[in-house]
Amino acid sequence: MTPPALTVIGLDAATFDVIDPLLEAGELPAIGRLLANGAFGPLRSTTHPLTPLAWTTMTTGVNAGVHGVWDFTERDESGHHLRLVNGSFRRAPALWELLSARGRTVGIANVPFTWPASEVNGFLLSGLDASARSDGAVFPSELAGELARRFGRLDLDHAFPLDGSGRVDLDIVRRAAEARCAALAWLVERFQPELLFAVFMSADHIHHLAWPEWEERGAESRVADVYRILDGVVAVLCELAGEDANVMLVSDHGGGSLAGVVNLNAWLAREGFLTYADGMADIRTEEGRRRLVHRLYKLQRALPDAIRSRFRRRLPRLRDWALRRREYSVIDWPHTRAFSYGTFGNVVVNVRGREEFGVVEPDDYERLRSEIVERLHELRGPEGDRIVAAVHRREDLFAGACLELLPDLVVEFENYAWLGKGALTYRTDDLWDEIAVDGSPESYVGSHRHDGVFALNGPATRHGRVHARIEDVAPTVLYLLGEPVPPEFEGRVLTEAISEELLDRRPPEYADEADSVALAGRTTYTGEAVDEVEARLRSLGYVE
Repeated sequence: MTPPALTVIGLDAATFDVIDPLLEAGELPAIGRLLANGAFGPLRSTTHPLTPLAWTTMTTGVNAGVHGVWDFTERDESGHHLRLVNGSFRRAPALWELLSARGRTVGIANVPFTWPASEVNGFLLSGLDASARSDGAVFPSELAGELARRFGRLDLDHAFPLDGSGRVDLDIVRRAAEARCAALAWLVERFQPELLFAVFMSADHIHHLAWPEWEERGAESRVADVYRILDGVVAVLCELAGEDANVMLVSDHGGGSLAGVVNLNAWLAREGFLTYADGMADIRTEEGRRRLVHRLYKLQRALPDAIRSRFRRRLPRLRDWALRRREYSVIDWPHTRAFSYGTFGNVVVNVRGREEFGVVEPDDYERLRSEIVERLHELRGPEGDRIVAAVHRREDLFAGACLELLPDLVVEFENYAWLGKGALTYRTDDLWDEIAVDGSPESYVGSHRHDGVFALNGPATRHGRVHARIEDVAPTVLYLLGEPVPPEFEGRVLTEAISEELLDRRPPEYADEADSVALAGRTTYTGEAVDEVEARLRSLGYVE
């Protein structure tokens, strides 16, 4: 077997804030070996440091204004309703598509926002945006059946590791890691990819559920236990790579404590920018029917699975009608100048001629944005402390043909210890909130941070400290595989992580023209896949 020339191990949300203390305590031997003779340092994530945006930026080398993936949902053509996002919404080629077009072989496993699976030169197993009820989760498609025959039903880490009572069960984490490693070993032997890129999500999950436990108990916490499991994953994949290959360790963002949740629509209402609709809309109107359907939909979600399945089988037309109409809002759009959506801090101006029920004249757009920015900087937490670090105009952070898909203002909370929730389907007048963990007594107590993890070890590496940006990963991967860097890439080759001898022998090469890579059209979820993916993301706290 020829091992991969480069193995990229993605540990979603991994942070040196956990790794360093555990290394000092003599823990995490595999990660310790990677760092001991390699290059390593913080990897600065995107703003917001959120899974869809961050992983897509890492693997395309361009900003969200170019690749078009911002959040777990995006606003539809009306501007007022949300739809689920998946990998087909990406408008820039990912590393595996560029490499496949150049005739290189790739193996991609569990990278978020890769559904439906691209037709690559090698194999691809989609990430957490994949639906078990949908085709297209695996390429080649026949590989799905063969994996099932060899390994049974793979335990995936696409949801919190909770047992039947809703409590954290680390055996779920361990089984998922072991099953994924066994499958990857077989896939590498079969396809012999030159690039292996595999992601594991469990650090992110345990941060959300148990971060204060890490701060209180350190190495005795469940957070430390999950990092030990992930260190075993690193050991297996490093052994699979062999001694003569390069191994890169990355995370899309870091992790930390969650101080609280701000209901931004409640704040916008308090400040006079947003108006809630009063009561139940007339059932004779389309909006009234949408609200009724939404209430019925919420009721049926509480039913046992067997009853829900019977309902879907016997009344398929009613269910399809409900799906088409359940997208409604509690916002009084004709009297609303700005609103929020998502969970990390997004504000949209309700512009006339852009949003379906827009009321803000384009000439007033900048004045209103400035007013919202000024007032958001005055927002204080329950204890009177400042919680807003910055409010960015979207064009100050991003540029490209997809800029219009992004919110007008990006609210960055202090150290991302606060989340900025924008609920469109229910009204709340309370400014402060929390995120519930569906069906669980566990609490949502951890959040994301800007600084993730970067490490590189192998014959191409020099030892030393590196300060990298997430956009730097893609060009560095291409360089290590001996490929020219496309001109549209916004990051740089991390030359300080690469041996001087190699750089002298083969300086970074930059292509004159962009690669011609055909991207598939958008694929939206249908039928029960909508329910499944939406429920998964809701259970993770990422959608309302």
